[in-house]
Amino acid sequence: MSLSLSDQLLRTLAAVPVSSPVLDLGCGAGDHTGALLRLGFPVHACDPRPEAVEDTQAVVRDLVDEETAETCVQQLSLQGLDELEATFDWVIADRTEALVDSPADLATLLNKSQSLLAPGGWVYLTVPATTDAPGKAPHDDTVTRFAPADLDTDALNIALVESQSPSRVEENGEARVHALYRHVKRPTPE
Repeated sequence: MSLSLSDQLLRTLAAVPVSSPVLDLGCGAGDHTGALLRLGFPVHACDPRPEAVEDTQAVVRDLVDEETAETCVQQLSLQGLDELEATFDWVIADRTEALVDSPADLATLLNKSQSLLAPGGWVYLTVPATTDAPGKAPHDDTVTRFAPADLDTDALNIALVESQSPSRVEENGEARVHALYRHVKRPTPE
């Protein structure tokens, strides 16, 4: 059985109890959803694209029953996340291109993720990285790209706490920025 989780995500989840509920935000073709279910995690998945929801439901249907596939995978936009009535220990927002078109969308995604997290919950995030190599032509695609500094909590004005500083990584021949955030109560100034 092959799992389709990124190496970085696998290392991050290695010590997480499999009883921890996970939201796969922007589930795409269902690779992460299927892998997380195979590992034993209770998973809910959503994506704004109908074809992605159908693909993920097909993956889930192969692992559980039809009814579970229909209820645990939903078509939701970034704004539609308010419809979710569950709380999660983890939000996996890997490959967020379907949800994030701007830095403002990224801040919205992280703020909505925080509202879905249990206290102490985590957000694992990856976004496309900017091209910062000298002499390398910039990407001519329409995907919004980010530098590690763009994912700083102060730059985004979000209440999550960085657990791991955003960093640029090469993964599967692609430049991504990875970040790990935690939902904690910040001390109130006296």
